[in-house]
Amino acid sequence: MSPNYTTIVTPIGPANLESCRQYLRDHAEPQLGRANEFLECRPLFRFDKIASLHFCSFVVLEAADGIGPSLVFEATFDGPKDDFLHELLQTAPEGLDNVYRQCIGYPASGLATPELIKEYFVRHDVGAGTFFSGCPGRTVSQIKGEGRIRDGIVSFLSTRCQTGAAIPARPAGILDIVLRDFIRGTAVNRWAEQQAQLPWEMTSRKWVAVAAVGGVFLLACCVGALVCSAFGFGPEALYRLITPWFEAADMEVATAFPWIVELIPMIQPSTLHVLIGLSAAWLVVRIFELGLSSWSRDVRDQFFMWRFPLQLAVVTKYALVAFLAGIVMLAIVSGADRPLPLPGAQAGALSEIWTTLGALAAVFVQLVCIGLLFLAAWHWATSLKLAVELQPLDEVRENLRRLALDVAQFAMFILASVGVLLVVSIMPEIAVSGLAGFLRSLVYIYFLLVFLGLVGIFVAYFVGLLALLTIGALEHLDKSKFDDPAGLMVRACDNARKYAREEGGINRFQNHLASVTWVKPGIVRHWLLRLVLFAINLLARFWFNQGELGGIPTILSARWVMIDGGRRLLFLDNYGGAWESYLNEFIDLAAVKGLNAIWSNTFVNAAGKSYGFPATRFLFWRGAQDARPFKAYVRQSQIETIVWYGAYPTLGVVGINANTDTRQSLFESLKPSAVDSLLQRL
Repeated sequence: MSPNYTTIVTPIGPANLESCRQYLRDHAEPQLGRANEFLECRPLFRFDKIASLHFCSFVVLEAADGIGPSLVFEATFDGPKDDFLHELLQTAPEGLDNVYRQCIGYPASGLATPELIKEYFVRHDVGAGTFFSGCPGRTVSQIKGEGRIRDGIVSFLSTRCQTGAAIPARPAGILDIVLRDFIRGTAVNRWAEQQAQLPWEMTSRKWVAVAAVGGVFLLACCVGALVCSAFGFGPEALYRLITPWFEAADMEVATAFPWIVELIPMIQPSTLHVLIGLSAAWLVVRIFELGLSSWSRDVRDQFFMWRFPLQLAVVTKYALVAFLAGIVMLAIVSGADRPLPLPGAQAGALSEIWTTLGALAAVFVQLVCIGLLFLAAWHWATSLKLAVELQPLDEVRENLRRLALDVAQFAMFILASVGVLLVVSIMPEIAVSGLAGFLRSLVYIYFLLVFLGLVGIFVAYFVGLLALLTIGALEHLDKSKFDDPAGLMVRACDNARKYAREEGGINRFQNHLASVTWVKPGIVRHWLLRLVLFAINLLARFWFNQGELGGIPTILSARWVMIDGGRRLLFLDNYGGAWESYLNEFIDLAAVKGLNAIWSNTFVNAAGKSYGFPATRFLFWRGAQDARPFKAYVRQSQIETIVWYGAYPTLGVVGINANTDTRQSLFESLKPSAVDSLLQRL
């Protein structure tokens, strides 16, 4: 079960703004508990009594540009939203009533009609355009329980394995003691034996990715078919072109290169010629790709002029691999259609038997040789993979290693294909002749789909290029509309109150960030932002569900919400660690592209001026990599978090996920090295 969420934005009467803010400070803000291990809630706001609540906060949005002030309450919780709102009203009725009586439209009957209050909350719930959870599938009770299990095991082993005490010689023996005496021997810990239930988005992550790639490929095929049909080349016309091409090429190549037929008689000359040509093209494209990727591997050095041709090289590389696979399948079909000739077949039954046995023995020897070569290539590939386990290589040697690894894997593919072809060539003709025509049709259909998909992908890249050029033109126009965000760096002192909590409040291990920015005017910017938020929301649910978002491992939960009819973007984030290091992760990791794609569509106001986000290049590049203006922009957009509560304030994403892995590993069949890693992780 993934966490649920609510974001309730209600208008505040302008005259009640300060009183509402002060009431929340005095009666709702939790205090640090014993040894800073938990948050002690106020009597009127016992958030700790809501067992399903992960995080919640109150922030106030000031009136600006014709939009009145608002009160924002956000919460992340387990279970249905209706159940959470009911429990919230049961836990903090008086406090909520005192707060929301200062908001416009709140039911006059107040606590006398709690259902009307719930309807008021639901009516003002704006949800989230994008929501991310660093620990999907973990409930509050599970996170706390697994944390206690981990701490209990450490304490148990510290007591049991004191100096001079008898302890097992093997790590597995220590683990057996933990299971017998601490888990199964203690009633309150036996629940940990149950397998943790994770959401299907996590357990089926790879299959979802495969399905997504398949869906994209089918869509590309449809686009390619439409484009080809527009130029008079429908699927049937393309099929008619593919079929005779190999037959014509077969005769021409056989005449020009007769030695090919003698060298490998079971492969048609045209097939072998195309195979060699595609292999050479793949090698050239792969070298080009490695050169570009090494040039722009650092996030700070990745720019449009390098990344766009790099992606085209990657697409071309996989297209060549797809065509190579098709050629190999065609060669197998051709071998099935043309069995290996057996000389002397008319010299009598006995002679025919000896000739057949000799041919079979020759093929067996060839298969043995191919198998030995395959094992040698496999050993080479394994050695290349292990070469960087202990010590990374420099840039040049790393590129050579990756190229050699690709060549080794490619050689394994070719050797396996030739082996299959040899087996097919000695099979009885009656067993394969019936399937040859049918299989050849399938191979031609395969070639047709690959060709259409490649056309569709290149069309999509062309459209993407036009879109990025359009965005580049908008970015150029923005320079004349918005001031440089570097001018915001002098306002750090003015914004000190917004982040006082981070410097000395209750956020010792976890922090909360609230930010509100204005969406740049124009329909292109509006829908571009919505498209980016939609894409990131899909990635957050189906791909970035292993504890990190674009490489950032500190986000506990985050949401982006377009409010005020799409005029403003609200960002609410619960994260671990310090504010400075958190933003540095955005700058230094791959998440910077998503960050730029979102906030390059926004701006902030300060001292009568409008400041844009640090200038991006074609939406994804630069932007936040200009670190100091970016941090000044975030500080200016940040709003004070008046109330914040976290159910497990001393845990971070890495620790929570590690605790789950520890619990899962306790009852699995582990190798000695895995047991040792488990104990080291504790």
